[in-house]
Amino acid sequence: MVTDNTSRSGRFGRTVRGVVSTVVRLALDLFVVTVWVVFLTLAFLETAWPRWAFYALLVVGVGGYVTVTATWGRSDGGDGSESS
Repeated sequence: MVTDNTSRSGRFGRTVRGVVSTVVRLALDLFVVTVWVVFLTLAFLETAWPRWAFYALLVVGVGGYVTVTATWGRSDGGDGSESS
């Protein structure tokens, strides 16, 4: 029974760490994207550049951020395959 309790508490600890890690990552992502959008909005309002350029830079910026950070925090190698 002692090992069963130990494995449960270990699993619970990993689950809590996983949830906390996910919440922190989502908060960081939300912050970074919000700062990017506010920066672009203020820059484009100040300079009166065309709207299509705003959306192009918005998509490129968010896409670049996702590309760079997509594999952060992965422990399985990031290829999506499971090892047996």
